[in-house]
Amino acid sequence: MIRIDVDEDTLRTVRLTFSPLWETFGSIGLLARYRGEAPSPYTEWARAVRLTMPVGLARDLAGVLHDSGLSRLVPGFVPLPDPARNTFAAEFDHLRRIRGNPPEERHLYSLLARYWDVALAPHWNRIRSSLEEEILLRGRTLAVEGPEAMLGELGGRVLWTRPRLTVPYHRDLDLTITRSRLLLVPTVFSGGLRLLVEDRDGVAMSYQARATGRLRILTAGADGGRSEDRLALLLGKGRAQVVRALELPMTTTAVAESLGLAKSTVSQHLAVLSGSGVVWKRRIGASVFYQLDESGLALLRQLG
Repeated sequence: MIRIDVDEDTLRTVRLTFSPLWETFGSIGLLARYRGEAPSPYTEWARAVRLTMPVGLARDLAGVLHDSGLSRLVPGFVPLPDPARNTFAAEFDHLRRIRGNPPEERHLYSLLARYWDVALAPHWNRIRSSLEEEILLRGRTLAVEGPEAMLGELGGRVLWTRPRLTVPYHRDLDLTITRSRLLLVPTVFSGGLRLLVEDRDGVAMSYQARATGRLRILTAGADGGRSEDRLALLLGKGRAQVVRALELPMTTTAVAESLGLAKSTVSQHLAVLSGSGVVWKRRIGASVFYQLDESGLALLRQLG
């Protein structure tokens, strides 16, 4: 377990951001951890990646992980995320710059870039949208109810009991943060690797994003992998896709990006679903969020 004691000054600095580089390491950790069938919700993504990843890339990645150990490599290798660098290219360039691009690491950089292109780049727009929604929602809790309320809602076995944040980890670690900065990083691949990075600018820690349970949708192909879809037979394919996407609150734009549909099409579906009482909508600042109502959840449970 990680036990992090946080003082008042640090509590006031708690912020959230996402990191494609952290997702990259988390997903590699997942593949390394589950050499056979990965558990839900990662099963279909892991199977597809293993089928499409070049044999040489998979072999070389496995070799690097065996030699260095991912959990030992990451804390001294991966920098704190920065909202100003929220693309893989920007984070990757920053990593090489601060590391000085030493010859012994260049092979690893090449592997990471190739892995990203195969495993995450095809799905990143959908994943990014879900993470942006997460940060917007939790940021509202942070602003309106304060950092303790937000920390208490993180879930995923993350516990907040003032002044301590307790988090599952592969080893015991006690950490005290005093007059510093705490950065929380939601990741959909937290099932592979818990990331904790500490440097002179503060401490950053990953936690399980709310959208993790929807990873199958975020990484699915156009047909969503369904041969018989009772919900689509009832509502139509597009509307059924929207219903499945709304187990968590999302904006019209986020739904459209996650499903690869036109925003105007999603707006029409949401208008019908809202009017029929299947979803509710709520305005948070300048954004309008939609989520399944009880009847929508019941429909999803019955027809899948």
